[in-house]
Amino acid sequence: MKLRLLIVPAALVSAALALATAGSAAPGAGQGRDGVADARAPASTGGRALGSEFALANRCLAIVSRATGDRVVATADGYRAAPEADPARFFFKPTGLGTYMLSDQDGKLLSLGDPAAAGGAVVRSTAPGPAAEWAPALRSKRVARFRSTVDRTSLAVDHASGALVAVATDPGRSGRFELKPTGNCRRYPEASPGAAGKPFKGTNPDGTVFGFADTHLHITSEMRAGGAVVYGRSFHRFGITEALGHDAELHGADGSDDVTGNLLRDGLPFGTHDTDGWPGFAGWPVTDTNTHQQVYYGWLKRAWKAGERLVVGQTVEDQPLCEIEPRKAHSCDETEVIKAEIKRLRALERYVDAQSGGPGRGWFRIVEAPREARRVIERGRLAVVIGVESSNLFGCSELEDRSRCTRADVDRGLAKFKRWGVRSLFIAHWVDNAFAGAALEGGDKGRFINVFNRYQTGHYIRTGPCPYPGQGEEVEPLNQVEATVLSEFFPATAPIAAEPPPSYPPGPQCNAKGLTRLGAYLVRRLIDERILIEVDHLSEWARKRVLEIASRHDYPLVSGHTNTGGTWTPDELRSLYKLGGIATATPDAGPGLAAKIAALRGYQGRRHRAGVPLGTDTGGFSSLPGPRKDDAAADPLAYPFRSYDGKVSFDRQTTGERSFDLNTDGVAHYGLFADLIADMQRGDGGALATRSLFRSAEAYLRMWRRAYAAR
Repeated sequence: MKLRLLIVPAALVSAALALATAGSAAPGAGQGRDGVADARAPASTGGRALGSEFALANRCLAIVSRATGDRVVATADGYRAAPEADPARFFFKPTGLGTYMLSDQDGKLLSLGDPAAAGGAVVRSTAPGPAAEWAPALRSKRVARFRSTVDRTSLAVDHASGALVAVATDPGRSGRFELKPTGNCRRYPEASPGAAGKPFKGTNPDGTVFGFADTHLHITSEMRAGGAVVYGRSFHRFGITEALGHDAELHGADGSDDVTGNLLRDGLPFGTHDTDGWPGFAGWPVTDTNTHQQVYYGWLKRAWKAGERLVVGQTVEDQPLCEIEPRKAHSCDETEVIKAEIKRLRALERYVDAQSGGPGRGWFRIVEAPREARRVIERGRLAVVIGVESSNLFGCSELEDRSRCTRADVDRGLAKFKRWGVRSLFIAHWVDNAFAGAALEGGDKGRFINVFNRYQTGHYIRTGPCPYPGQGEEVEPLNQVEATVLSEFFPATAPIAAEPPPSYPPGPQCNAKGLTRLGAYLVRRLIDERILIEVDHLSEWARKRVLEIASRHDYPLVSGHTNTGGTWTPDELRSLYKLGGIATATPDAGPGLAAKIAALRGYQGRRHRAGVPLGTDTGGFSSLPGPRKDDAAADPLAYPFRSYDGKVSFDRQTTGERSFDLNTDGVAHYGLFADLIADMQRGDGGALATRSLFRSAEAYLRMWRRAYAAR
């Protein structure tokens, strides 16, 4: 298959977008360019029967009382059945499988009234939430009953006034409504993918799958660090206004409560930012928005339309960071948080199904085996592997060099995680644990992580020489003044601030702790269970030992965000590829990304040539690429552009009132990886790099399948 970037005139793509939205109110269609609620949605059912409750998704419908034959119309503060010619036009926004908010032509929601008021009033509300959620039950092809999901009361027409009311008893015929397709609805607010066309499905001529992979994506990042650090959700049942519209409630009106974000951005705990999210997004997302959501599902959908076909959804928690945070929304028990994040990933799968018309119909599919993943990708959907990035896997921390786990704990933990659908695991993350030492990290982030290590284990990271030249980090601890300032914002660190700081020799150092005996047992058990082993974040000594064990078993390993959490040497990368493993290109502007992909291809060797995935670490307290530094203004990516396979046309992505442009915004959110890849393809080495990238989903599947064949 010959694939190339197609740059087409704006007028042609605008026409294509118009045609795509003219006859359907399917998800993403009928959305105005500004992505806000005043976009008008045409009828999408035509003369067809609705079929099931799921088929109401994103439809534009009028409601007619079966008892009176009158249409439901909007009044100043509610609804009634009346013979007026102009009925209320409701957009059915799915909140889940078979549940909806009904948004009328003025953007008002059909909602339960004040529960303290008499008469079961139904009102027009501007507040999305449980009171506005209804579960319709189709009694025939077009006749439905509606029940509130709050109290199971039924929607009915009051015989005396004709007003819509909610009743606790069986309303009989007065609670039956005919649903009639109509047009000119006001769509419920959503992020427009800015893409028109049907994404590729099927296989390449040689039978391989087409598409790129991202092996390190934090879709549920809002739940990490105690759940009160990262603002914004990847989805919210009551829509984007709730998912991305309340930053000030978490970070303060001026962003000054975003202490962790300030530290990550500037190395200082104090600072401010514009908390304007939906609909203006004046303050975020931006490339270094480490404590704001960047993987809203509508943005992820744009990446899928651009050819992304496999991601590893890394659930994540770090107990010491969580415990140090002064505000928390949930427990700091890493296993419990991971369980909750997996539950949210599965809820997202159901939510996407709901937007797409029913169970199994969505583009977001969680997979648990390579064969299942291949089927999903061949059908043109996104295969999602559940991974775990945890500092104290299974609760197996260490204190003063004493393990808090046994082999029995490891066996129980593995069985539990596998039952939950986990298929990829990190042995260590930021701090030493009972299995291994953690790799040092540089800069301010590394200085704070060393404090976490002291807090969790009772000691700072102990360093020594590295296994190979070119590895290690210069270690600079916080001085006592800095530690004291830190403790004013994170009181749990006050006892540490009172201690003298550690001292380290000059020059690059590595964590002296390698793989423990319990760690070696964990590696062998992961091989037995065919769970993929992520070897980033391990100390260089621990990683060396894991490579040795894997070589004996011919078991592939994963470097899911290569050179993040420990530098890989060329010989190590060659060993990784010889095992059939995966290394990944971390984000960079177009030319830099192409160079990273080319460099990794150079380590593969002819016998092991495979695609190179991305390892973006989006949502992982890491920044994304800005615009090209030297020539973004002089040689910008032209909008609109086409996907690599030429099937999908992309304009600038619009969310609310903000339009995102790679040339000025960089990769401000995950959807702009579509733009970054198109930009990379235009530059030197870009064609070869893009071809390799779009073979990376196949490369991941082959690596995963090889794990099942290991000795």
